[in-house]
Amino acid sequence: MLTSYIVVFFLSGLISLVVTPGVLFLARKFGVTDRPSERKVHHRLVPSWGGLAIYVAFTASIALIFLFNDAFRLLLRSHHLMVEKYLAGIFLGATIITILGLIDDKKGLKPTTKLLGQVIAAMFVVWYGIRIVGIKNPSGKTYLEFSLCVSFFLTVIWIVSFINSINLIDGLDGLAAGIVVIASATLFIITLFQIDRQSNVAISKRLEIVAIVAMALAGSTSGFLLYNFHPAKIFMGDTGSMFLGFILGTITVMGTLKTVAVIALLIPIMLIGLPLFDTFLTILRRLKAKRPVLQADRGHLHHRLLSYGWGQRRTVLLMYGISAVLGLGAILLSIL
Repeated sequence: MLTSYIVVFFLSGLISLVVTPGVLFLARKFGVTDRPSERKVHHRLVPSWGGLAIYVAFTASIALIFLFNDAFRLLLRSHHLMVEKYLAGIFLGATIITILGLIDDKKGLKPTTKLLGQVIAAMFVVWYGIRIVGIKNPSGKTYLEFSLCVSFFLTVIWIVSFINSINLIDGLDGLAAGIVVIASATLFIITLFQIDRQSNVAISKRLEIVAIVAMALAGSTSGFLLYNFHPAKIFMGDTGSMFLGFILGTITVMGTLKTVAVIALLIPIMLIGLPLFDTFLTILRRLKAKRPVLQADRGHLHHRLLSYGWGQRRTVLLMYGISAVLGLGAILLSIL
């Protein structure tokens, strides 16, 4: 499968490079632009909808691998392992979240409407069998299996939290895209270690799907990042940030949270530790100010760095570095 991982990464990156200019043209044609405002740092109209390019590259690369790679096709056709069903759930949920983002970037949706759409997309994933089913204590001697209702609730909350964490961190050119590239590459490395240690065939095959999806996500986002880094030619919009958060949240459930020890909960949390921390501070700040939690502001970590005189590039590179350190910590924790 190593060849499949490498091929899907470069293929998704190439497709993203080719498709993004076309999406940029569509965004201009349909007037989907991000306008400057008091809470935003850019001072010009920038085409949005860039997330559509990431979605197309992601889905097309996996479809092409299926058509032309025998090993991947054989993996998906192992019906008793449910991996084909898992991948179908990912595609369905990703399509729902992408359509939601396209509408939001074009017309602007109420926060509650967006949240409802996110929950629906996450629910489809759970219905297709991707869910947190239980937890082990740190010693590994006892195991608590969740009821279907609790499992359903926890998984939906987990995925929606990832979606909104990436969405909230998407405030500077290339910031969210770069963090997701680092997180998905880190998850890929962790998954390879898990596959190597895994004796259960069903779990091993499921982890191979996680590795494929992580590489497709890393490649498609890397290709887009070349157009999105400062000064950005195109923004990913909510279409992109919600899609990226959705895929990351879903594959962490498949990879590290299917049946997990308590200590291993830190691994997926560390993958997007910076966005999660920023989201936590945002909620506290808005509650303290008695403002709606879903109301946008300029109090995020990257806004504060800019107010201290840091430029966009410098701020983004610093946050890349923090994410990379957290990723390295997640890898070491996984090994240990």
